[in-house]
Amino acid sequence: MPTDFLTLLQRDHGDLQKELTRLLDPTATVSQLRSSLDGVRLGLTAHAEAEDIVLARFEAIAALEALVSLARGAHLAQEGALSALVTARPGTSTWRDRAHHLRELVQSHAEQEEQYLLPALREHAPRAMYEGLAGAFATERLRQLAMLQPSAPLSLADIAAAESQVS
Repeated sequence: MPTDFLTLLQRDHGDLQKELTRLLDPTATVSQLRSSLDGVRLGLTAHAEAEDIVLARFEAIAALEALVSLARGAHLAQEGALSALVTARPGTSTWRDRAHHLRELVQSHAEQEEQYLLPALREHAPRAMYEGLAGAFATERLRQLAMLQPSAPLSLADIAAAESQVS
């Protein structure tokens, strides 16, 4: 049985939540926080771009237009929150506040998609379009990941200096 689009979305949302939770670990080192942040950045960017691209084909269906638009708006809000988090110093109260905010945005978006968008897609999208959605999403997500670069590596001096600032 082929993988369903919902299964792929739930996996992505779950993976993002795990990494976002790691960003809030008070025992994590700066190096661990930066690594988790990179995972969030790569995962969120690939997920949002792939989802926006594959869902765009459903905007022409009147019953789905507003829901697709809401999903795109949620991704833009998440990208803004991610940008704010990237500019915060890891481990600080500003960092934690911004990480909490981003985690709440991702959680809310996941709930909205699972509760409203996916059932509407199943109901209103032509069957052939819906059945091909999981494959299109998986392919596009991989394509997006291939275009992204991890953050530049830090020198040991950078890591030591950053860790001493948090302590």
